[in-house]
Amino acid sequence: MACLAKILRRFACAWAGAFRARRRAPIAPARRFRLLTVLALVATLGVGLVQVVRGPWIPDEDALRAGRLMLDGIRELGRMRREIGVPIDPALDPSGSGLIGIDYSDITTSLGDLPAKQTSLSPAFAGLVVKWLKEAGVRPGDRIAVTFSGSFPALNLAVLCAAETLRLDPYVISSVGASMYGANIYGFTWLDMEKRLADAGILHLRSRWASLGGIMDTHGGVFETGIAEGEAAIARTGTPYLREGTPATVERDALRRMDLHFADGRPAAYVNVGGNVTAIGWINETHLLGNGLLRRFPASDAPKRGLLFRMHERGVPVIHLLNIERLAAANDLPIAPRSLEARTDFEAVRRRQSQRLLLLLLAWGAAAVMGTAIRGLA
Repeated sequence: MACLAKILRRFACAWAGAFRARRRAPIAPARRFRLLTVLALVATLGVGLVQVVRGPWIPDEDALRAGRLMLDGIRELGRMRREIGVPIDPALDPSGSGLIGIDYSDITTSLGDLPAKQTSLSPAFAGLVVKWLKEAGVRPGDRIAVTFSGSFPALNLAVLCAAETLRLDPYVISSVGASMYGANIYGFTWLDMEKRLADAGILHLRSRWASLGGIMDTHGGVFETGIAEGEAAIARTGTPYLREGTPATVERDALRRMDLHFADGRPAAYVNVGGNVTAIGWINETHLLGNGLLRRFPASDAPKRGLLFRMHERGVPVIHLLNIERLAAANDLPIAPRSLEARTDFEAVRRRQSQRLLLLLLAWGAAAVMGTAIRGLA
C-alpha cells in the first residue's frame, strides 16, 4: 500500500510540474478533453488498485482446511438435530444447517437477530479466524484463551476449527445460555454440540469450563426451568462447572477467569464470540469496540470491564466476533446465505471484487471512447 501511494504521489508531482511549465501556453479544447479523459482513467485505475490491495485476502491452505472442517461440523450437527427429533424450520434456517435455534426457551437469555445468526453459518468464518490468529502472531502449539456463549454456535465451531487446523491449545470457557435463535434447544445446547463433534472424531477440542451465563440474569426464565436445564447440560457433557453470578459480580468473575487463563502463563491470543458479559464487561466503552482482530481499544479502568479489556491491558492480542452482519459485509461475505455450498472459497469473493473493478474500468473506457467520438463529430 505504501509503495502504491508513493508511485501515485510521484505521478501527481510529474503532472503538476508539466502543468506549471505550460500554464502560459493555451491548451486546445480537443487536447484538453483528451487530457481530462486520461486523468479520469488514471484516477479510476488508482482507486481500483487500492480496492484490490485492501480487499478480502486470498486464503492459504490452512484457512481453506478450517473452512472445510467447519462445513463437516455443521453437517454432523444437522444429523444430530434430526436424530433427537427436533425439526428444522426452513423459514428460520433456509440453509437447513440445524444450527438456528428457536425464539424462546428458558435457557434463552436475550433478544437475538435472526439474519446475524444465519450469516454466522458461513464456513468462511473459520478461514477468517485463521487469518486473524496468524496476524496476531499465534504459532502451532500455542495456548489461546477463548470465551463462548450459546448465542452463536456456528462461530464457536469456526473458532474451534481454526484452532484445530493450526494445532493450538485453546482454554475455552463456555456459557450455556443463548440469545434467541442460538443454541437454546434443550438437549441441543452448545455443550451438547461440541461433545457430539468430539465423539464423532471431527474435533478434538472442547470447553474446559462451563457456566450458566445469562440464565442467571433471567433467574431461570419464564417457567424457571432454565437453571436446572443449564446445569443438566453441564453435567451430561462432563464439563467442569464454573459457578458465576450476574452483572453485579462481573469484576469478581472476570478476575477469576483471568487467573484461570494465566495459570499456565500468558496466552498467545484471546478470542471472544458473542456478548458474554464477563467478556465484554458492564461498561459504556464496550459499544466502542470494533470487530475481528482489534487494533484499537477505548480507554477504561472501570472495575466492571470485561476480559476483552483486561487481556489487552496484559498485552494479549484480542479477536472479537460480534456485530456479525457488519463483519461479513466488511469481508465481502454473504448476508444470511440460503446455501452453505462453496462458502469456504474466499477466491470466489476475490473474483467478484475483481469483476466489479473490471466493469468499472470498462465503463470508464466506454465513456472515454464515446466522448472522443462525440468530440470528433462536433
